[in-house]
Amino acid sequence: MGARGGPPPRRISPYILVFILTGAVLLLSLLGGGAGVAAFLLLRAGYGFLVWGLLPPLALILIAAILGAVLWWAAGGSRRGTGEGSAKIQAAEDDV
Repeated sequence: MGARGGPPPRRISPYILVFILTGAVLLLSLLGGGAGVAAFLLLRAGYGFLVWGLLPPLALILIAAILGAVLWWAAGGSRRGTGEGSAKIQAAEDDV
């Protein structure tokens, strides 16, 4: 059981996390290149700046945010003050 009676924290191996993060960086690099190609093709097709200049980078930022949230969840992320480490700190502060 986790701190404060909650569910036990999810554990992930550090080696697996490095593998996942490396894959995420490579995926975002490929998507960044794809966003550049999409922007060029939209420019050549005659679309305005709001389409070819903003849409691909905004889509890439959205994908990066979603991927970051998924990886944070997979790594057992929690809000500040609710994780296992913060429970140990709180217990140490209570002892003082």
